[in-house]
Amino acid sequence: MDKFFAFLNKFFLIVAVIAIIIAVLAKLFGFVWFGLYPLSYLRFTEACLFFVVAISLYQMVGAKAPKKAAAKKRKR
Repeated sequence: MDKFFAFLNKFFLIVAVIAIIIAVLAKLFGFVWFGLYPLSYLRFTEACLFFVVAISLYQMVGAKAPKKAAAKKRKR
């Protein structure tokens, strides 16, 4: 499961980087692609980065949880 979340993290990060590059180019050159303006690409980038943050936090919490459970079992 950890590999799956690492893959999702990298995937959303790469998609966000590509989207922000497209947004900057669209703003500089003033083109509209598929009827989407630069602000649309930036909002999509924002959503992807929110997913990256959420997945990263989930991985951090998941990594600490087994250690705490094991420590509680040892104390008993």
